[in-house]
Amino acid sequence: MDRVAAMLFLLAVIVTTAVLSLAFFSICPLFSTCIAALLYVLFYFLANESSGVHHAQEFENRFWTIWSALLAVAIIYVPDSPVYFEDLGPYVGPMMVLTVGYGVHTWDRIVHRKEMNRQIPVGLRRGASAAQSLVRLNAMGGMSIEEQLNRISNCMKNIDQMLVPSTINNFINQQYVMRQEREIISIFEDAQPKALNYLIGHVKLGLIFYKIKDHRSYRGQHRTELIELLAVDRVSVLSIVSRVSLLSALQLMKLPANNRAEHWVRNIILSTHQDDLSELKTMNDSHMDYYCMTKLIYEDIRSETIRRDILDHFRKEAAVQNAHMEMGTRKSKLRMQKA
Repeated sequence: MDRVAAMLFLLAVIVTTAVLSLAFFSICPLFSTCIAALLYVLFYFLANESSGVHHAQEFENRFWTIWSALLAVAIIYVPDSPVYFEDLGPYVGPMMVLTVGYGVHTWDRIVHRKEMNRQIPVGLRRGASAAQSLVRLNAMGGMSIEEQLNRISNCMKNIDQMLVPSTINNFINQQYVMRQEREIISIFEDAQPKALNYLIGHVKLGLIFYKIKDHRSYRGQHRTELIELLAVDRVSVLSIVSRVSLLSALQLMKLPANNRAEHWVRNIILSTHQDDLSELKTMNDSHMDYYCMTKLIYEDIRSETIRRDILDHFRKEAAVQNAHMEMGTRKSKLRMQKA
């Protein structure tokens, strides 16, 4: 299809759409106005990813729930709707609206949960199998690594109810949920360095960050406490693959979901130097999706100061690496062997 034919086809589609829209408006003006308003709201939502409603997945979920419920209201209750039911009774209509809203709410949660379940398979170190790593960790004494993983898994099952929204579950069972969250934090806090790296590589870290919440009480800031523990307090003992997993989990959670998220990203990157920093960027860019270092720096991070600090760190470490290459140091020879 040449350019002229493509333009004619596009013009025909636009004219046909306009004619059908005008005909639809003439037949059912009220219903058409409601649909047009809902479509405008949907377009505004999709076209403005920097707006506050996109700052956390919970906000997006609430938008889809409310939007779908309003769509159901328009279809069921607007008098000139093509499927208007005049004699639904006082209960059938509201139940249909609630069913549609709850169905979309649950569907969106399931889709997002699948996204959060993504994890990067990592081992304790290159060349070591998972079985060998477990043997070494279990030989260190204390609670076995399998028991720690099982405890985290059980706590997550108690927190993450499939059919009950987290907001309602936290409101009804707040103390119980907070105890489960505290237990997960204590496991990461008490784990030995090698065990900690193993845990990070074998749990669904993105889902954990998403499901552990910052509650209203001062002592209930569990999400902040957990990420602060990993990204600041214990970042020095994390391997490169663990740091990549941590950055990926923060991206999945969405950085605007927490005011300190950008500072955590900066601390992780600024705590990584030279060849390790190159490996961190390479591994972060090898996810086979759009969660990469470029997106992290230029889209997810919105503070110009933090972005500049990270870019300055990359330039500084690149200059150090270049100096090693020019002087032919041992580090440069090892880098050439890896390449």
